Amino acid sequence: MPHETTTTEILKNLSYIPAIFLGLSTESYAILGALMIVDTITGVIRAGVVHGWRSVNSHNLSFGILSKMCLILIPLIVALAGRGSGVDLTIVAKGALSMLVLSETYSILGNMQSIRTRKDIAEFDAVNFVLAGLRHTIEKFFVDDKGRKR
Repeated sequence: MPHETTTTEILKNLSYIPAIFLGLSTESYAILGALMIVDTITGVIRAGVVHGWRSVNSHNLSFGILSKMCLILIPLIVALAGRGSGVDLTIVAKGALSMLVLSETYSILGNMQSIRTRKDIAEFDAVNFVLAGLRHTIEKFFVDDKGRKR
């Protein structure tokens, strides 16, 4: 029986091309995508349980989804920057991808804890930590060993 190819399958497969081209793990990207979906769902439940279901609205949900879509681009941007500048940043991009997987896991666990306790809990902002680390790594290419700009 022939298999019909859907638009979703085509888009999913096309989205793997940049990761493959830049030497990043498609498996890690798939895991990150799945974790982002779980994080979004647990985040909505947390907001409803902790702040009341009226606090859950399409504006906040849309912002959260768009924010996560931007996160997916971070490892690709780092790898592209390395490729474009002639500097091998593949290991940095892979590290960023790994850190994003861990930060999504951390966020899910925090959401679950908030749902369970029905209270907001303070969370470490792992994504900003990753972004700051990436910027610091790239800044090293702009200064010499004595801290002077190149």
